[in-house]
Amino acid sequence: MDLSNKTVAVTGASGMLGAYLCRALLQAGAHVVGVVRTPQKARFLEREGVEFRKADLMDRAALTQAFRGADAVVSNAALYNVLNHSWADNFRANKEGTENVYESVAAAGVKRVVHISTFGVYRWRLGGPAFDDASPVLDGQRKQGGAYRATKQMSEALAFELSRKHGLETTALRPAGIYGARDSNMVPYLRMWFRLPLVLVPTFRFPFAYAGDIANSVVGALQNDASAGKAYITAGANTSIYDFAKAWREAAGARNWLVPIPMGTGVRVDCSKAEREIGFKNTPFVQGLRETFEADARYKQLGAGAS
Repeated sequence: MDLSNKTVAVTGASGMLGAYLCRALLQAGAHVVGVVRTPQKARFLEREGVEFRKADLMDRAALTQAFRGADAVVSNAALYNVLNHSWADNFRANKEGTENVYESVAAAGVKRVVHISTFGVYRWRLGGPAFDDASPVLDGQRKQGGAYRATKQMSEALAFELSRKHGLETTALRPAGIYGARDSNMVPYLRMWFRLPLVLVPTFRFPFAYAGDIANSVVGALQNDASAGKAYITAGANTSIYDFAKAWREAAGARNWLVPIPMGTGVRVDCSKAEREIGFKNTPFVQGLRETFEADARYKQLGAGAS
């Protein structure tokens, strides 16, 4: 799909990743409709050209109306809160919310969807071969992996199931460890951690991905019609938490001491299919973190903090 002058609706547009999605789509030439419960949370995007339509994930009629006239929908809204382990809350937002989005997409006559899933759908293992797009996933129905991961696995499975039912074309992306401006999950805790004069950091391998790279992958998926029906790992590079910590210190200009805690294990990912087919690229940590810090400073001036 050539996105020039196409209309793309984005659920959860006022959230951390949502803002990056909107900007990447605008840059690709699309008219962007932000479908959100509280438009006031991202008025800065309205000034940049995003049209907002108000709809709650539980309101199919409002969602259907919000999607009317769209050429594609990015199903991004979900519950991800590191402190919220409630099964009911996660199930309602992630599983029921996805069902409502897809039924509304079909009712509005839209055919193309990109679904934001998560690397958390996999059955995690330490060491061994890298995860790829065909690696075994959790059984969400049995609540494997906890409330968030299980309901996101159910969400992705449902997205493809409803796509088959309604003749929709869905691409799913599976990112991991997303960081970026206006983050309320990971970045605030890292800021507190890095205020310490001495920071102990494990060398455990885990992929972190810059939100801007995930947003660009959504654009790449929409531009490649052949990506429909597929799931892609867009999880980040095969680096360690210690690598990320060193980059944080450099980007922030900090002078604290980092002490590595040797851990010769972790998880590895294979993002090569996403790189080939939808243009996924990993921004170097230092660059991504500098952009994050600069953007957070601008948001603070605007009074538009963490989502």
